[in-house]
Amino acid sequence: MEKPLFPGPVFVQNPDGSIAQGIPPGFQEPSAPGTPRLGGGDMNFNTLSADIVRVLARHEAVFLALMVMHLAVVCSFQYIELQYEEDAVTELTLIYPDLSPSTIRSLHWLAFVGEASYSIAFFGLGVVCACMAKPALYARFALVALIGTLGQLPMAYLNRFNLLVFFLRFLSYAYARFLCNLLRTIDTLRGDALVINPDP
Repeated sequence: MEKPLFPGPVFVQNPDGSIAQGIPPGFQEPSAPGTPRLGGGDMNFNTLSADIVRVLARHEAVFLALMVMHLAVVCSFQYIELQYEEDAVTELTLIYPDLSPSTIRSLHWLAFVGEASYSIAFFGLGVVCACMAKPALYARFALVALIGTLGQLPMAYLNRFNLLVFFLRFLSYAYARFLCNLLRTIDTLRGDALVINPDP
């Protein structure tokens, strides 16, 4: 039998520009390489896990620092609001002459109590998120942070809008979303590691 001129497949371009493959009789395509996800490869999941835990611990420390900074800023501004309450009420009386001073004072105190209550819930949920490290908690915290961020906008009508608090809440929202996605990725990697290397 005569040895074929081309031992492998031949590709020919047709006049219309399409490409056709010609293979000699008895030619066998080589098998595709295996997927590294199922073969395990040379990945060391213990080292990978330690690196992930280290990165997550750093991010949680930064998140807690952000929470403490937010708490300090809010407490400082709430203290200033208490110190200058009479000035704030007088200023609001000039802005809204149709409202009585007692109504303005009530609105001022209502905003103060609402801001204090929200800040306590915000800080408490943030600490719980950092301690428990669950994606669902971070997602819930991100929603609370977004509500607080948008809740700063109506405070402008009471001269209580604070750009620093607005920025810190938005930063908390973005960081919580990041940590939520990071934890979901870690859970996915952990699930893949269990599929590849099941415990006996």
